[in-house]
Amino acid sequence: MKIRMKILFTACLMMFYSGICFAAQAEWKDGGPDYLYFKPKKKSPRHHVYDESLKCIDCHKHNGVDAYTSATMGLKKTQKGSMPRDEIKKAVMETLNGAGNLREIFVLSTSFDDQSLGTVIEFALDPATFNFIAVSEIQTEKLFHMAANEKVCLTFVKQRDDHEYFKDPLGVQIVGKARLFKGDDPEFEELMKVYLPTMPSPQTEAGKKAMQNMDRMMQWAKAMMIATRITPERIVVFNGKFKEKGYNMKQIWEAANE
Repeated sequence: MKIRMKILFTACLMMFYSGICFAAQAEWKDGGPDYLYFKPKKKSPRHHVYDESLKCIDCHKHNGVDAYTSATMGLKKTQKGSMPRDEIKKAVMETLNGAGNLREIFVLSTSFDDQSLGTVIEFALDPATFNFIAVSEIQTEKLFHMAANEKVCLTFVKQRDDHEYFKDPLGVQIVGKARLFKGDDPEFEELMKVYLPTMPSPQTEAGKKAMQNMDRMMQWAKAMMIATRITPERIVVFNGKFKEKGYNMKQIWEAANE
């Protein structure tokens, strides 16, 4: 009887586990699936300018799992249509200076334990360091992400009433590393000296009053907030009007070239 019960119990376990489906990782060869890649045939009329000595395959080819093969990153393979670095930095600041304070609202992309997160958050650009600075309430999900994984991406797109984003886009994409600062960290106050003056609106009475009480705002930030500083490694600024000057619509700035 005991033997029969053991056999029955074992059979039930086998039936139970055979019904469990475990997620399988997709097969991934070097560079990823072929269908993700552009097949060069005829140059599109919207194609960016490039050195005539280049062949299609010089840009449109498999180049590792990061897939930096065509489109934006392919621009690095030609000098034609590229703006001088100082002009690119100027264009970035002009794009992010809509209200005159180098502060804009971005989508912040983070990742933790293979789970991604997109957060809408305002950052102020420090023109002296070219770093991006924000403050956040303690114990928000994005802070846990950045505390575990410093690699982040910021994206800003200028909103248009006519929705002609493909025809004449204006935006910035920043890839870099984030670092968090507590109120008692030595760097916190220096970051807030850049960020806090951009916070209130000087057009309102409340904004004017807040500007006169920066010390109080600093103490509030130290007690309640976490500062985030993003140091960019690569910035792509895209502007449809660049083409009017003979430049590519997308321009790339990289910190490694500073």
